[in-house]
Amino acid sequence: MKNLLTIFFSPGETFERIRDSKTAWILPLILTTILSVVATMLQMPFIINETRLMLQKQGLDAAFIEQTLNSTPLWSYIGIVFMLVVSLFFTALLLILLNLILRGEGRYMQLVNVVAFAGLPAAIGTILTSILLVLFDAKSISDVTLSLGALVADRPSLPYLLLSQISPFAIWGLCLQIIGVAIMMKRPRKKVAIWIVATWVVFTLISVLYSASRITT
Repeated sequence: MKNLLTIFFSPGETFERIRDSKTAWILPLILTTILSVVATMLQMPFIINETRLMLQKQGLDAAFIEQTLNSTPLWSYIGIVFMLVVSLFFTALLLILLNLILRGEGRYMQLVNVVAFAGLPAAIGTILTSILLVLFDAKSISDVTLSLGALVADRPSLPYLLLSQISPFAIWGLCLQIIGVAIMMKRPRKKVAIWIVATWVVFTLISVLYSASRITT
């Protein structure tokens, strides 16, 4: 439990402390999962409404639409948990490749620990956004954002999707990941930062372009 607090105030010391732990990732993953599930619960009315509109535009049968909407909450929660677990171990796998490139000393489970703790800021950002959606009586999920997407009036649009990826929580998570990876690999933070930020930019652009293509079709 101590590590869940110190990661926000002294991340370097926290990552040094969990260097040899094979299970440190469990608690942050549990906390991230809880926050994500609660956030999804708060967003569920918006998710159901937007799903209904999408299915209606496709001209699907009303009975089929209602059946789909009834199962939407369950599949949303299952999907959230599944994606968090897959993302955790897949991202750590990518970091192992970076470890080989930089000739670092990191081990797989060390990097799993880093990814788990670095994911906490994003979970905090998601729960805060979800709470604001309810408090402000928003009409759509995109009405409230804690990112640079707030500067764009046209939602959803390519500029909005792009800027919505840049938030204090995303930057915070990247910083934690850079610090943790540098410690585990015993490589300079500057060199690690270049690779991690570049990889984040590439994956973000791919995700944004994919989302934009779905909007236009």
